[in-house]
Amino acid sequence: MDDLYKIDLRGVAWAKPCGGNSDENGDEESCVLVADTPEVVAVRDSKNPAMAALRFTKSEMDAFVRHYARENDIMI
Repeated sequence: MDDLYKIDLRGVAWAKPCGGNSDENGDEESCVLVADTPEVVAVRDSKNPAMAALRFTKSEMDAFVRHYARENDIMI
């Protein structure tokens, strides 16, 4: 796919992979929503879901996760 931003994300299922970090009032401070489709992995802000999602190819997301895990001594 030449332009990931041409892919229509309406109707995709968004997952919240983290439990969220909560402040002293129990409000979530930071978390993302992730949609994994056959063409793209999309990531958006859980507190502002109307904002445009960032989009990555599967290989880009795989490279990111592997790098993050390696840098943080996480076994995958």
